[in-house]
Amino acid sequence: MAASEAQEYYQQANEAFVDEDYSSAYALYSKSIQLDPSRADVYLKRSLVASKLKQHQNAVTDAVRVIELCNATSTTKEDLCVKATMRKGLGLFELEDYEQAHQAFASLLSMAPDDAAAKQWLSKAAAAIEAKPKPPAETAPSVIPPPSAIMGSPRVRHEWFQNENFVTITIFIKNLKNDAVNIQFAEKAISVTVKLPTGSEYSLELDPLAHEIVPLESKYSVLSTKIEIKCKKSKMGLHWGALEGDGVMAAITPHQMTGSGSGVTADARPTYPTSSKKRHDWDKLSKEVESDKPEGEAALNALFQQIYKDADDDTRRAMIKSFTESNGTTLSTNWTEVGKGPVETSPPDGMEAKRYEL
Repeated sequence: MAASEAQEYYQQANEAFVDEDYSSAYALYSKSIQLDPSRADVYLKRSLVASKLKQHQNAVTDAVRVIELCNATSTTKEDLCVKATMRKGLGLFELEDYEQAHQAFASLLSMAPDDAAAKQWLSKAAAAIEAKPKPPAETAPSVIPPPSAIMGSPRVRHEWFQNENFVTITIFIKNLKNDAVNIQFAEKAISVTVKLPTGSEYSLELDPLAHEIVPLESKYSVLSTKIEIKCKKSKMGLHWGALEGDGVMAAITPHQMTGSGSGVTADARPTYPTSSKKRHDWDKLSKEVESDKPEGEAALNALFQQIYKDADDDTRRAMIKSFTESNGTTLSTNWTEVGKGPVETSPPDGMEAKRYEL
């Protein structure tokens, strides 16, 4: 069952490759390998696709895997080993590891002495090694490091956020042209290469992503102040706990965040996008608002209600009689005193009580 499904993914990947849809081809070859990791031909095809996507390190890794399978079994075709060794050499050459590339092409010629391409690339690797700058002699007094060493790799800030359907990554680089940006999507990886206006190169490799995305439905935009990358979530509604990782970190769905008995701890309170570095506990703030104490007249009424609720019948009669007969200027709880007669109005100091006549 797994082998037939792996073959189906392999055929779909081949079709995507013919259509030059290399991102989809890479993802489909990966699915085939997950189901059947013993097929050297699938690794070889994925190595070729990786080189098309400028993922040269991945291309070398897959080529080495093909060679390992060749050495481990006698059923692997010899021409696959020859092709894999060529792919390994080409990938190493692109990575500017000319010494290792030269060794790969020499190994290829030992297997296929008449291979014209191998001879040509062996010569290119030898020339690149010869042209490579030699390290300065140890006796040299002091050597100024090359400009690239002084400048170092460019520092570029990037951020990410998410909603139900997308994870959005923002890379803050200004004044870029569309053709200066190359972004490749795979199921669990994103590769970003940018030619900066200064002439240097910036790259960002997010591999592996914390969860799977849909490469065909992911896209990016080059704006005046930034690059915005929108990655379609493979599982909509899944809350990513991190941008990168092996998927071990907890992922929370909206149902888990709101439902009872979901197993989410008290720490998993909702948070909201903010430019502040400090996290706000909105549940706590809500409780603080609810616990605010009344002031002024509201506080007086609250006190009156509290005393009245806890009082006996005589105290309640005293409170009602004194407050009513004094026109709200006196409140007494002593029925023995209040019950003797009418309670007169007692205005505050500096004020005078006047009778209102109709």
